Amino acid sequence: MADSYSSKLQIWEGWARPVLEGRYPVPVAPPPSLQFPPEYTDHLYASETLGPPSLHGPDEGGSEPYTLQWFLDIEHLRHHRYARWLPSCLEFNKHAGETLLGLGVGLGTDWVQYARYGASVVVCSPSAEHLALVRRNFDLRQFPARFLQTTPTALPLDSSSIDVVCVTNLLHKVRDPKAVVAEVYRVLKPGGKVLAVTPGRYDIDFWRRLLLPWRWGSERRWADEPATRYTGRRLRGLFHRFVEHRVHKRHLRRADVPHLWRLLPTSMLERLIGRLLIVKAFKPLSAAMPVPLAA
Repeated sequence: MADSYSSKLQIWEGWARPVLEGRYPVPVAPPPSLQFPPEYTDHLYASETLGPPSLHGPDEGGSEPYTLQWFLDIEHLRHHRYARWLPSCLEFNKHAGETLLGLGVGLGTDWVQYARYGASVVVCSPSAEHLALVRRNFDLRQFPARFLQTTPTALPLDSSSIDVVCVTNLLHKVRDPKAVVAEVYRVLKPGGKVLAVTPGRYDIDFWRRLLLPWRWGSERRWADEPATRYTGRRLRGLFHRFVEHRVHKRHLRRADVPHLWRLLPTSMLERLIGRLLIVKAFKPLSAAMPVPLAA
């Protein structure tokens, strides 16, 4: 599918901001159901961009929250500034013609990309508020998708009906992540793929707390700092029913690294002390066989 971004760029606050043109409908004000307090809107903006905790929405003269330009601004910061690794790692352009299930919390910024490249997207969330925000993101771009309000442990989907599942910002928040993974396993087709993103335990913050405890108390925290963090081994154990596991470690701002460490390549630092773990795994083809044959 052709790229839906505008080729015309406008300079705004130091970075190239994508500007709306004829491909998208004229942006309209958000409905009353999406009128949230400014603090909540700023929180959404910072957490979705994967930027520093001090990042807020556009100042005066910027985009009105929950308009298409606002969503595009977030997408640009997330995929082209703070998490440039994400489009390649989550394989946005590799699942055209497949059915993709999106599970997690956020504005659906990643799931929109799969729809751009031709995937049939299904979004499930227990929160009507969250689902309305994701639907708004899709509707403003005129991308089709299915939106189901349900818990991630009881999906109203047929077994073996999904080609790809993308889980973001969820496993460290739910009470029973094993039940979520079991449900993902059920709905995936044999040979289907799961992509899951979750905070890593041994990241830059872990080592700064360990090695520089006197500085940690006075420094700013990242938005939504999780209580549960995963190691690569624990993440593989969570997805033990899957095969061909690959765990990647990514996401690190050079500004958060001690000065001497900045001499090292960013890719190397991310693999050592990155903030996020990304697991990729497949449902085994043997799951399609009768139980006696599979054994």
